[in-house]
Amino acid sequence: MTPERPTSPSIKPSCTLIFPANHPDGLRYREEARERSEVVVLAASGPSAHGVQIEGQEVWALPFVHEAGFADALMALADRHNIARVYSPVAAAHGGLAQAIRECALPLRLLGRSPIAREVARCRNLMSRAESMAGFISSTAEGGQPLPLASIASVLQLADGIYGESNELKIAAMIAIFASSPEGDVVEIGSLVGRSAAVLAWLARRYDIGQVLAIDPWEPLAAQQHDSPQLVRTVLSDDWDFSLLPKDFAINLQSVGWGQLNYLQMRSIDGHAHYCRTGTVESPEFGQTRYCGKIAVLHIDGNHDYSAVASDTERWFPLLVPGGWLILDDYIWAHGNGPQRVGDALLAAQAHRIERAFVCGKALFVRLMP
Repeated sequence: MTPERPTSPSIKPSCTLIFPANHPDGLRYREEARERSEVVVLAASGPSAHGVQIEGQEVWALPFVHEAGFADALMALADRHNIARVYSPVAAAHGGLAQAIRECALPLRLLGRSPIAREVARCRNLMSRAESMAGFISSTAEGGQPLPLASIASVLQLADGIYGESNELKIAAMIAIFASSPEGDVVEIGSLVGRSAAVLAWLARRYDIGQVLAIDPWEPLAAQQHDSPQLVRTVLSDDWDFSLLPKDFAINLQSVGWGQLNYLQMRSIDGHAHYCRTGTVESPEFGQTRYCGKIAVLHIDGNHDYSAVASDTERWFPLLVPGGWLILDDYIWAHGNGPQRVGDALLAAQAHRIERAFVCGKALFVRLMP
């Protein structure tokens, strides 16, 4: 399938060549290009490139970059389809393209850095981000064993790969509090697809705190934020395929959660009853997990309506052990004040039991006295 023709026969839009197009990063670029209406041409090398289509679009065959005639074949394809740019997700192909464009003065622009250069930059960026938060983590940990920079970077990389709204400041504070957390269960109310749950599981394992339990009903009615503006209520729930959310969560948590985490697909009130009654959770993805019934870290991030946050806090907060931590997400939230109202009431009512409290990354962190 050739690129779409413009409405005017005298004007042909410039195209972007993806080469090799059958690489996963090439397929990703194609999807992103489609969203921005960028016309792309697909090409690959080798026997598998002949007579191939990707979702109905023809993949053109080019010689390998090291073969004689590569530059001529490339320019013939470029002239045929008015190609002005090339995206190459493979290091060897990127290098060969750069050399051909340079030595043959080809009128093509090679997009981006080489895959190797991108990986080097990615690692440097992770380490730079880790370094920027290391001082905050160390001071907030208050004498607890701080993580090495590579470990902080590993947590950031883990979170980067999972959809969610827990920002970097909140993650830094989460890292810090685990350094001083007592032993016990780690419970999360509201997990979506597992970004914060993955961080909790990583930290619970690293500091040998205890088992992690994620509770989320993954159902539309439970996700409705009735205290928020109508637009927010619609955007936050209508785009999700709720039947897919538990699978998304399990996929994201398999590598870090096995033997450390389990989940209950139910509302917080029912999850609380199950947790208090049985102390055991079993699922096909994570097997059987036993909990001690005493919570070291409690992360409340479910429905943000005042009544829902108040209900979650009323049920789960009493299970925190001395020295335990509460993380009340979105204490500062643009779309409602439910978490803040509950948090302020908690700070006032439990002042005699609270050792310290601070706000970071929009979340309220509260530690009970040991």
